[in-house]
Amino acid sequence: MATTFPLELVTPERMLFSDQVQMVRAPGVEGSFGVLAHHAPMLTELTTGLIKLVLADGREAFIATSGGFLQVTREKVIILADTAELSEEIDIERARAAAERARQRLAMPGTSGEEERLALERALNRIRVAQMRS
Repeated sequence: MATTFPLELVTPERMLFSDQVQMVRAPGVEGSFGVLAHHAPMLTELTTGLIKLVLADGREAFIATSGGFLQVTREKVIILADTAELSEEIDIERARAAAERARQRLAMPGTSGEEERLALERALNRIRVAQMRS
């Protein structure tokens, strides 16, 4: 059996995940990266994307995030996420509606576009992660 380590994933609203995992893959601001047991201590910023977990029993879990921080310590890995949703919790129709609203706002004259672009990116990420349901 693979070596496991404790992972805690926390959002401002709740503890989303707290259990042993074999691996974490996360969307860092400088690119996607993975963490295995006995990883060197580190602290890094996350961006919008997919967090993939390999659970202790080998199953995979997929989580949509809009950013935050990941810290590796000798004892555990902690993810402090701005937002995070397990793939099975994502309402795909709501995410599609959010993406359409963002597209419409982007098309409006006089909008700066940055806020709308980020909203579209988050909605599309949620759709992609929701489609990974096992």
